[in-house]
Amino acid sequence: MKVIIIGGNAAGMTAAAKLRRLDKHDEIVVYEKGTDISYSGCGMPYVLGDVVNDPKQLIARTVDDFDHQDITVNLNHEVIQVFPKEKQIIVKDIKTNKTFKTSYDKLLISTGTFAKRTNVPGSKDIKVYVLNKLEDMRHLEKALKDVNHVTIIGGGYIGVEVAENLRHQHIEVDIIQKGDHLLSIYDQDYADKAKKVLETMGVGVHLSENLKSYEAHGKQITITTDKHTYVTDLVIEAIGVRPQTQFLEDIDLHMLKNGAIVVNEFMETSIIDIYAAGDCVAYKHLLKDDLVYVPLGTHANKSGKIAALNMKGNGERFKGIIGTNIIKIGDFALAKTGLGFEEAKDIGLDVDHVDIKAKHQTSYYPGAVDINIRLVYKKDSKIILGAQLFGKKGVSDRINIMALAITQKMRAEDFAKLDFAYAPPFSPVWDPLLIAASQIK
Repeated sequence: MKVIIIGGNAAGMTAAAKLRRLDKHDEIVVYEKGTDISYSGCGMPYVLGDVVNDPKQLIARTVDDFDHQDITVNLNHEVIQVFPKEKQIIVKDIKTNKTFKTSYDKLLISTGTFAKRTNVPGSKDIKVYVLNKLEDMRHLEKALKDVNHVTIIGGGYIGVEVAENLRHQHIEVDIIQKGDHLLSIYDQDYADKAKKVLETMGVGVHLSENLKSYEAHGKQITITTDKHTYVTDLVIEAIGVRPQTQFLEDIDLHMLKNGAIVVNEFMETSIIDIYAAGDCVAYKHLLKDDLVYVPLGTHANKSGKIAALNMKGNGERFKGIIGTNIIKIGDFALAKTGLGFEEAKDIGLDVDHVDIKAKHQTSYYPGAVDINIRLVYKKDSKIILGAQLFGKKGVSDRINIMALAITQKMRAEDFAKLDFAYAPPFSPVWDPLLIAASQIK
């Protein structure tokens, strides 16, 4: 069997490696448009902040590593057209600009994303940076050596993480956000906790401002919004991403309006023998019972593995997601799983929430710090639908506990009776999660 994989990062290369472990004889060919494969995009902000001081640490495996597994990886090769009936694709060698046609038995689309752009007046007159690929990071690294002030357009994951890391480099930073709070997937009062930390670090956060234009003035850039004018040395746009699926628009492939490919539990698309995985895919949200576009590395790696298993007929299912995520802001962590309170109300659910603040470990043990917890629940059944946590310690392990509880549709009363581990260095005798759940009546 010949398998062609379009896209060589998390989902694609996870699938390639799994396919090889499943079968020593299959022909596996990867076409990657860019210059890099198999790297941790989530680590890029920390390279900019010199927290990770060697960019090579982001690379999980190289072309040579895959070559030793008899997996052929073609860099700088863009698939520009797919012919499902003939089971063929057209590939362009970007370096030579020549094209060729090749065939497949099964095809995996794992093309990832491209960074959205504002395209406001003046965008073409200045250099606007994004951070979506390893190549973007390299360009930014070089450019940041000569600047004192950076303005970030957008206050999502990337915008917030980059802002924090640029402050590590003693670069002045402003964030301009169109919405009324940062990190829009969080409830506003939890997102505001992140805002306060950033401001304490010296980041200027400007909310509810619409970008109007850029204008170059020598080495500096004037940014105009509907409220203010800013002067900066460098602009980074971090307003989100879209699936990189434009080349598929001419075939009868079921996609969402934003271009995210619709797949079933087996990662099969609407066209036989074509699979899709990673950040170009829409996933079923287990609490919304609807398809959502949530591009995260965890989903990419899982879906790539499951696509490979199903290409070999293993019948493995990817049942869906609940959007579990975590972000570092200064010395704090902010995490969410399931639905936020406002998010749940917006889709018509009758919900309420409880908020508590407690010590992450026994208060008398050295190092105890506050942890804030919000649990969102259905009013009638008291089933827990969401959790948001904020604190310096104890956030990551507790958010994963809540992800399990929410996936299993646990009622608050049952959760509050769980047998958690206790010792003064790790937790109070009543864990903060149990306290929060016990307040749901």
